[in-house]
Amino acid sequence: MRRAVGVTLDTSVWVPYLSSKRYASAVDPLVGAGRVWVHGIALLELYAGTASVDDARAVDTLREAARSLGRLYVPPEHDLVLAGRVLAYHARRYGRLRPRDHSHDLLIAIGAARSGGALLTANARDMRRLGDHDSPSRRLRVSVIVAA
Repeated sequence: MRRAVGVTLDTSVWVPYLSSKRYASAVDPLVGAGRVWVHGIALLELYAGTASVDDARAVDTLREAARSLGRLYVPPEHDLVLAGRVLAYHARRYGRLRPRDHSHDLLIAIGAARSGGALLTANARDMRRLGDHDSPSRRLRVSVIVAA
């Protein structure tokens, strides 16, 4: 029996899903099948965007569920090093970029590759651009799924 592929949800999917159930047709079946991974960087972004106690409680619930199911990915040191090297490579090859504009996306994509290989995002352009080139991450591939 084949193992079900895990899918990491990008913050660009989590925010509209949690606030208005946007992307529910894609997310709900993944949640029901136990295939969703929650990335620590997505949690950081979700907590940073909470506007109320209820919002924070919803993120708490998500974090606890992911942790209890063994589906919480917290980036280790080697992910941070790889992300820094990829950003430096892209800056050298394509010109100056601001790491703060791309580091979270890149860490989420790296985590998706390490935890199952698929990333559901509404930010496909940036995610694909960071992973499409022959860079230090060439041995680490992630399938980018565009949320519709």
